[in-house]
Amino acid sequence: MNIRLIHTVIRQHAAGALAIATAAAVTVLSGSAASAQPGLVNSMTPGQASLASGPTAAGASFGLPPGTQIISASSVRTAADISPRAMAPGAISQAMGTVVGDVSQANAGRVAQVGFACNSCNQSSCNGGCNSYGGYGGGAYASNTCGVPCNPYHYVIVEGLFMQRGGDSDFNLSQNVPMDDFDFEWAPRITIGSLPNCVNGYEFTWVGPLEFDRSVLAVDGTGNLNTLLYDGDGNTPNGFDGSVLDPFSNANVQYQAYTSEYWSGELNKTLVGWDVAKVLIGGRYISIEEDYLLASQQTAGNTSASLRSQTENALVGIQGGLDLLYPIAQHVYTDFRGRAGAYANFAESNVDLRNQGSSVIRRNRDDTELAGVFEIGGGIRYQMGEMLSIRAGGEMWYITNVATAPDQINTAVTNNLGRNIDIDQGLFYYGVNIGAELRF
Repeated sequence: MNIRLIHTVIRQHAAGALAIATAAAVTVLSGSAASAQPGLVNSMTPGQASLASGPTAAGASFGLPPGTQIISASSVRTAADISPRAMAPGAISQAMGTVVGDVSQANAGRVAQVGFACNSCNQSSCNGGCNSYGGYGGGAYASNTCGVPCNPYHYVIVEGLFMQRGGDSDFNLSQNVPMDDFDFEWAPRITIGSLPNCVNGYEFTWVGPLEFDRSVLAVDGTGNLNTLLYDGDGNTPNGFDGSVLDPFSNANVQYQAYTSEYWSGELNKTLVGWDVAKVLIGGRYISIEEDYLLASQQTAGNTSASLRSQTENALVGIQGGLDLLYPIAQHVYTDFRGRAGAYANFAESNVDLRNQGSSVIRRNRDDTELAGVFEIGGGIRYQMGEMLSIRAGGEMWYITNVATAPDQINTAVTNNLGRNIDIDQGLFYYGVNIGAELRF
C-alpha cells in the first residue's frame, strides 16, 4: 500500500475543505461575493481550471468550484503592514475592509478599534471615567463597560459630630475654685453634592455650630475669694490705678464663664476616580468666636468689678482634600478623610475692664495672620443598598494662629491691657461622628 500517496490525497481534500470554509466565512462577513483589493486576485474560469501551473492550477488540484478566487496571503494588506507611526484608531478596521470613507468613522465597522480612555466608544466627555463602578460596588450607578458615563447623581451626607475642644483647658483666674474642662458637644455636618459624570462634580459642606462652654460660681460669706489679677505698675507715677482691682480680692461672690463657638462652610470641586477616591479643592470660611467673663463682688463694701475678653476669628482660605474608600468585606468599607488648607485669619479682640459698672480700660484691636487648618479622620462604612450607606468613625482637627479670649488677658494688669491682639494659639478638636449618605 502506498502510504505516502494516501497522505497526499487526504491533505489535498482537507485543504480543499478548508478553502471552501474560508470562502464561505468571507462571503457571510463581507457580502454575497468574496472580494479583495484590485490586482491581487487571480480569477479562475472553467477553462482555466485545467492549467498546469499557477494559483489556478492549485485551485483545480484542490477540487474547488470554477470561478473561485484565490489570493496569496502575502498580498493581503493587514494592520501589521502599517507603520507603527501611522497607526491610528480604525487601522485594524481599514485593513480588514470594514470601513468605507472617513477614518474618523472607523468604529462604525464590524470591528471596533481599541482607543484611549472613552474615545473608543465616542464618549470623549466622560473624562476617562467610563469604566467607573459607581454606587460602591455597582448597581444603578455603575457605568457601561463600553464607555458610557455613569448616570448623573446627587448625594446628601448628614453626620452628627461629637467633638471636644482642646487648648486653654487649665485657664482659670480664680485662686479658690477652678473651672471644669469643656465637655463634648454635638453639631451637624451636612454635605450636599452632585456628580454629573463619573469624574467631575461639586459639593458644599456646612459644619456647626459647635458651642463649648464652662462656668463656675463661687460664694463665700467670709469674703475669702481672690483672683490672680494684680496691679502690674505698682506705685509707678501715672501708672495703672490698682484700686480698680480691689473688688477681685476678699470677695464674697465670684463668677467665671468661658464660651467658644465654631462653625464653617466650604465649597469644593471634586475629582472622583472609580468611586473609591475623591480629590477636593475649594474655598472655605471658618468662624471661631470666644467670650470670657470674670465678675467679682464684695458684699461688705457693695463694690463690684468685671473683666471681659472677646475674640472673633474669621478664617478665609483655600484647601485641598482627599477621601478614600477601601473594601474589607461584602458591603463593608473603611474610609479616610483628610483636609489641609492655608487661610488668612482676620482676627479681632475686645477687652473691657469695669469697676462699679464703668469702663476703666476698653480696647478693640484687629489684625490679620496666616493660619493653617488640618483635618484627618477615618471610619467604617456599611452599604445598605444602591442608594443608602451608614458610617461611623473618629477625626481630629488642628487650627494654627487663632486669637483666643484667655490669650488677651495678662494677670499683671497695666494700662496696656488689650492694647495688642495676640494671634498665636493652636486649637485642637477631636471626637467621633456617625452619619448616613443618600444617593439619588
